[in-house]
Amino acid sequence: MNVRDEKTGLQVQKRTPEEDIDIYSEMFSAKTLIEGQDGGVATSMLVWGLQRGLFDCAVVVHRKQGYRAEAVVAEAVCDILEAKGTTYLRVNTVSKLKSLVDSGRRRIAMVGTPCQVQAARKMQSVLLKKHPYLELTLVGLFCLEAFNYERLKGEVRRLLRFDLDAAEKTQIRNGKFTVWVGGKESSVSVKELNAAVEKGCSLCSDFTARYADVSVGSVGSDEGYSTVVVRTPVGRKLLENLDLTRGAVRREEIVRLGAFKKKHAANVSAQ
Repeated sequence: MNVRDEKTGLQVQKRTPEEDIDIYSEMFSAKTLIEGQDGGVATSMLVWGLQRGLFDCAVVVHRKQGYRAEAVVAEAVCDILEAKGTTYLRVNTVSKLKSLVDSGRRRIAMVGTPCQVQAARKMQSVLLKKHPYLELTLVGLFCLEAFNYERLKGEVRRLLRFDLDAAEKTQIRNGKFTVWVGGKESSVSVKELNAAVEKGCSLCSDFTARYADVSVGSVGSDEGYSTVVVRTPVGRKLLENLDLTRGAVRREEIVRLGAFKKKHAANVSAQ
C-alpha cells in the first residue's frame, strides 16, 4: 500500500506491523563496477555524490593499523576508495561529523551503522538552529551488532587460529563471520563471537538504519550484490544516473532479521 510521507513528500510503501524496514520509496538489489564489500554500492554512491557536488566531503571508516579502524574525512575520490570494505567494529563517526560542522563545513556525507545514523540525525536537528544551511547525506548500513576490537581479535585467534590484524578481508553473511588471511579463508558462526559484541548493541532495535537517506546491506541479496533501500529525496538523488546492475531482493530475509533484532532489544530492555 502506497501513502504520501508528509515529511518527504514522496509516495512511499506503508510500513506494516510485522516489518522493520520502515518507510522507503524503493528497494532493490544492485552491484556496481567498483569492487567493494558486496556490490560496492555504498562506495559508488559516495564517489558519484562527490563528483556531482552533492557534498564536499564524507565521513568514512578507514582501516588503519592491523584490523583497527577510525573515522576519517574523505575529500577526494581516492580517499573514498581507500576506505572500501567493512571491519564490523564500533567507530565514533559522529564526533568526526561534528568537528567538520564546527570547522565550517556545511555539505557533508556520512556512512554509518543504525545507531550512528540516529545520533547524526539528532545532532542535525540541534545544529540546524545554529547552522540553517547544514546539509547532511546519510548512508546507513544494515547492522545486527558491532564488535570490540580487542575481544574480536582474541576470539578469532581462539576459534580460527588466525591473527585478525593480518586479515585481507572479513565478511558477515548467512550467519557466518569469514576471515581471509594469505589467500586462505575460514569461517565461524557469528553466534560463537558473542563475547566480542559491544554491550550497547543488545539494546538497539534498528537493523536497517531507518533514519538514513539510503540504507545498504548484504541481507536479502545474492552474493556480490547489495540490498539498497531508498528512503528520502536526498537518497534518491544520490542514486540518480548511477551505473547499477539490478537484481531482485528477498524481502522476507530483511524482515526476519529486523524483527529478530527488535524482539531481542525488547527482551533485554525488559530484564
